[in-house]
Amino acid sequence: MTKKSGYESQKGFTLIELLLVIALLAISIGVTNDILISLIRSNNKTQVMNEIEQQSNFVSLKVEKELRNARAINNPVSGSSGTILSFSTRNGDTIEYEVLSGVIYRKLNSGNAIAVTSSASPGGVIVSCSNGVDSCFSTFGVNPQIVSINMDFTQAQPSAGRSYTGKVGIKSTIVVRNTY
Repeated sequence: MTKKSGYESQKGFTLIELLLVIALLAISIGVTNDILISLIRSNNKTQVMNEIEQQSNFVSLKVEKELRNARAINNPVSGSSGTILSFSTRNGDTIEYEVLSGVIYRKLNSGNAIAVTSSASPGGVIVSCSNGVDSCFSTFGVNPQIVSINMDFTQAQPSAGRSYTGKVGIKSTIVVRNTY
């Protein structure tokens, strides 16, 4: 009968096996971490773009609906352009939209201006005229009057990082129905 030494009878892991398990765990945690960070960035980008698109669609639909039922465009006059659009409605009201300091304001009958968009954080947008030109609204024609809208909506916090940026443009041409 041979006598076994104490080391041969002990069961366990060798140092190489233990290092191999640690290396595999580190690789799997690293890959999982990269996937999670990518998903979080994608989710942030999607939320920002949804907010920008929601505000731009709201503005576009609101202005378009009121313009289609307008009686006459007051400002800018035919062939001109600018950051203020003023028009008269069928019931005699005067509505004015103005792009000022990255926010769109709406006035009714020269009353107080009410902000239609917000540049406040979180979820705010900055509104600017497309292509860096100072012309958000342009009018053409007399009978019928046609209004062209060119605006860009961007995230209000451009320094927040790549995950929180986005841009949506509105380029719309509207025929004022009551000017035929």
